[in-house]
Formats: sequence, structure tokens, C-alpha cells
Amino acid sequence: MRDHHKPGNREQHQAFLDVVEGTPLQKNITDWFKTLPLWLDLPGLRVVHACWHQESIELLRPELGPNHTLTDKAILFGSRKGHPVYEALEVVCKGPEVKLPAGITFEDEGGKVRHKVRVRWWQEDLSTYRKAAIGPPGDIAMIPDVPLPEEWKGYSYSGPPVLFGHYWFTGKPEVISPQFACLDYSVAKDGPLVAYRWDGEPALSSKKLAWV
Repeated sequence: MRDHHKPGNREQHQAFLDVVEGTPLQKNITDWFKTLPLWLDLPGLRVVHACWHQESIELLRPELGPNHTLTDKAILFGSRKGHPVYEALEVVCKGPEVKLPAGITFEDEGGKVRHKVRVRWWQEDLSTYRKAAIGPPGDIAMIPDVPLPEEWKGYSYSGPPVLFGHYWFTGKPEVISPQFACLDYSVAKDGPLVAYRWDGEPALSSKKLAWV
């Protein structure tokens, strides 16, 4: 099978690949991942890895298995850049990104040149690239404080509270708002492992966060 991963992708996971690639464990892990839902839409609460984007979720529904799990077809289409399933998976699992103005790039902490920025999709005021961007403070300082394209100046969400991760928040864990909470606080870089104790409340509260 042809390997579509870029060298940087393999470098990130080389220690893992050295142990499992080409072994029976590789298939066991893949099969296990195919049992995991891409999101939870519970009565009164939603849970997603990176972004609750209704349009992307509706596009993915017919391509997924029971309980919104990955199918072989979804994995195939999800590996083809430009395919609608690929684009929808990118938003749900990595969050939306916006292209920087022509001619503007920045180099992230890992030395990779970036032509796009991740967007704080949960935030209503997305008026400029810098206000909208999410990332390390050093990266944010390099992003121009100029207006975003009109279609990115607001994100419309209506529904129950959403718990998500992916964005590597720092500092003392707190909810973003009564409607949104990120539970990823950089545990892979010695940050806390964070959970939310939800008891059916319609508004999220920092008092319900727990971490070790």
C-alpha cells in the first residue's frame, strides 16, 4: 500500500510505529479505533474531539457506522485531501482553519511554516486573524491583527453545552463559558489530566472540573 504520510507525520509517531507497524497489534489497535464514536450527542450535552460543526457532522452521518463510528469507506475517503469526507473530518477532529492573507506566513514552535491558523470557533468575536487564532503565545504574536474574511467573523452555534479537547489549553482549568469547555490542558507536556463531572446541568461551571 502506498504511504501518503509526509515525513513529518512519521517523525511525530516513529517511536509508536517502531513497536506496532507490521505486527498483529497494529490491526488490533485499528479495529479498536473503529469502535470509538467521532462524537456524542447526548440529551443535554455534546462531546467532540475538536469542533462541533453541524454542517460537517451532517455530511459525515451517512458515511459512518453505528454510534457514529468510522467505516472502511469513511477512512478511505477521509484520506483523500479535497474529498468532502476528508474536509469534514478535518473540521470535527482538528478544528476549522482559515488561510492567512496572501504572502503572509509564520513559523510555529516546531519550525513548520504555516499558511493557515486554527480558529477559536467557540468565540463570537472573530473580527481579526489574531483575535481568532488559537495556539502558543509566541505563534499568536506573529499572526497579523488584520480583519478576517467576512464569512469568518462569527460562528453560529445553537444547542446544548459542548465539551471538547485538542487545543492544548494552559493554566488553571476553567470553562470557556457556560456553553463551552476544553478539557485538553497539555497532559503530554506535563499539564493536568482534566475531566468534567456533568450531572445534567444546562450550563457548564468551572466548579465541575476535576484534574490530576
